[in-house]
Amino acid sequence: MTRESTASVIADSGASRFVDILLEFARHRTLTAAQITKVTGIPVSAVYRHLTALVHSGLVAPTARRGQYSAGPESLRLAANFRQEAVIKSHISAHLQLLSDETQELAAYLVVSGDQALCVEAIEGPQMLRCSYSAGLAHPLHRGASALALLAHLPEERQAQIIAGLDLGAAEQDALRRELRIVVARGFAVSQGSVDAGVWGVSFPVFDAAGQLAGAVSTMAPSARAIRHEKTLIGLTRSAALTFNPNDKGIS
Repeated sequence: MTRESTASVIADSGASRFVDILLEFARHRTLTAAQITKVTGIPVSAVYRHLTALVHSGLVAPTARRGQYSAGPESLRLAANFRQEAVIKSHISAHLQLLSDETQELAAYLVVSGDQALCVEAIEGPQMLRCSYSAGLAHPLHRGASALALLAHLPEERQAQIIAGLDLGAAEQDALRRELRIVVARGFAVSQGSVDAGVWGVSFPVFDAAGQLAGAVSTMAPSARAIRHEKTLIGLTRSAALTFNPNDKGIS
């Protein structure tokens, strides 16, 4: 299928459907057409039509198991380009390396992606930490310090939309809103075992030049180690967030 015919499929069936299907492969390792229909509500006939275009473009590929699909080889180039422009050129990795060197713990940078907190980069400290924060992994926007720091600083309308979409009861939603108000008042979020058992975390929001939320800088450590150095870890992470600008051209 040529680029022109792929574009024709997108135009005929709706660009939003094409994007919705493609995004599901960022959230799931493998998918069938039926699973995509169940999640997106797109008719299965349209799903197959879009999958054909996505496979020919290289963004999606069939797996060894009949009827299943996964992200394709072209997605690697997308990821590489993103990393070069958004992570390396903006010095996110260098900033995190400095923080990790100072804390001797894991440092991570996360952004809002849909209704999730997406880790775009993580630097391990000298002491390995088993946790769910590595580049490319995402978590719901209400679990853990990083997610709370992001959710608390989103515009009110977007925040309300995300909370309404969570699988939480009314009382749990009220408790979450109270916690978010505390995060805003305090300026940072702290969690204990919210995502990974035995892992403590602290996260500060990062804002761009226009004062809009850009992401969050986090430090994570084993709870037993963090409890002895909590104030120091919070202070170092705060300092990193204050000097961290994802749009700058060097380390300040």
